[in-house]
Amino acid sequence: MRRDHPRRLLSRAGVALAALLFAFLPSATHADSRAPVHGDSRPDAPDQGRPREAFDRLLVSAARQTADYEKARARTDRLRNRVNRLRSETKEAEARARTLAPDAGTASPTDPDPDLDGGTDGLPTGDLGADFPTGLPVDVPTGLPTAVPTAAPTAVPTTASTTASTAAPGVAADARALRAELGQAVTRLHAAERRRTGIRRRLWRELAAAQPGLARPAADCAPGRRSRSPHPARSGWVAPTSDYWLSAGYAAPGGHWRHRHTGQDFAVPRGTPVHAVGPGTVVLVSCGDGFGNQVVLRHRDGYFTQYAHLSRIDVRPGQRVAAGQYLAASGATGNATGPHLHFEVRVTPYLGSAVPPLPWLRRHGVRL
Repeated sequence: MRRDHPRRLLSRAGVALAALLFAFLPSATHADSRAPVHGDSRPDAPDQGRPREAFDRLLVSAARQTADYEKARARTDRLRNRVNRLRSETKEAEARARTLAPDAGTASPTDPDPDLDGGTDGLPTGDLGADFPTGLPVDVPTGLPTAVPTAAPTAVPTTASTTASTAAPGVAADARALRAELGQAVTRLHAAERRRTGIRRRLWRELAAAQPGLARPAADCAPGRRSRSPHPARSGWVAPTSDYWLSAGYAAPGGHWRHRHTGQDFAVPRGTPVHAVGPGTVVLVSCGDGFGNQVVLRHRDGYFTQYAHLSRIDVRPGQRVAAGQYLAASGATGNATGPHLHFEVRVTPYLGSAVPPLPWLRRHGVRL
């Protein structure tokens, strides 16, 4: 009995140790291998001499300015659509006024508008006598004496000419009112565009000062062979990768990010092809920070797209790419918990100016 007692103690100690080890294993070990955890770890401040708290405050301020920029963009788009609609309505009213005026036989408006007919004399005038007969035959009842004189021929305007005579001044007035409304809408559009541009320039300056030396030479990022434009080139925008499932989304909370997730993660195996979502120019090939190997494109609408945590890069700075063109291969470089593509849409090429990527893609006809 005494010889078994130490063995029982040792056995109990072994069981306790195994239980402790099992309890403290990382959660990823117990996760389904088909659904690994994907995400981005907190990126370090680009300038190590800058206090982390100051950089965090800058990111918060940049996020607010980016939201203001998006509001200004939406207002600008609404105003631009209204200006285009008013311009079309104004042209239609002007064309109608020019069509009615020659048939109406009315004089030019008292306040001629050179924008209505391209001249300086207002609407063109017309002569009823030139377009209509001077008189119409009058039927005489058969029972009357032949000596009864018939009515003298008179110029009787038709219903169409009467309508034109009444409508032409009204249409001209409507055209002038539309022209005035169009001018006011254009003024408001220009003011909205100036506000939008000012927000963007201020945001760009602040982020550029906080993140100096963002671009790195392509040679430092283990580039592959140079990508070629697809043949035939795609006519529309596309998703950045294929055979994916969406993992962490924009603004997702969690401990992996400094404040919020700034993009959309596409969970894909390592080496999955990554494509340009639309035509653009490569403005940045970078490596070595929290995003690992990354590519940033600038598109024609002024926005930027970022493709991060890449295992291989096949484009160079300054290269123009088409929609669907191969850019790189997915990976897990930088601060990543697993292989995936981090896709981001930005107002500037810098961290801190991200906007929700899925609505932006939908505006370009891409639905994920």
